[in-house]
Amino acid sequence: MNSKSKKKEDILLINLGIISSVIFILASIISLGITFDEKSNLTGKGRFLSNKQALNISYYNRIAILVAVFISLYVGYKNYTSEEDKSEGKFKSGLLLSTNVLSVIGAIIILYVAYLNRKEQSLTVSDVENPLI
Repeated sequence: MNSKSKKKEDILLINLGIISSVIFILASIISLGITFDEKSNLTGKGRFLSNKQALNISYYNRIAILVAVFISLYVGYKNYTSEEDKSEGKFKSGLLLSTNVLSVIGAIIILYVAYLNRKEQSLTVSDVENPLI
């Protein structure tokens, strides 16, 4: 791979990392909104979201998190494959790739729980907790 195409690929990976980070930030803000709504409900101050709205928002927020985690997995995989074999960089990239795989598994499980809660129309702590894995 020549240096020009390597540079383009590096820029693409950085841009994907930025997109993933923005998705995580937005998902955290949305999760905070749901958390404050639930706190308002528990303290008797009233809600600004209905139970159904909170469940739907939580569910779609988890889908966005899964997308962000898949983007991170792709970036980690590309970084891993670009390292030289048997190098320190390959080892570190391999560790990061492993954590990305575990994050995908965790995001899938969290999405499944949000799906079950949405289906049962029951808002639980798992729906209002921090979405980051």
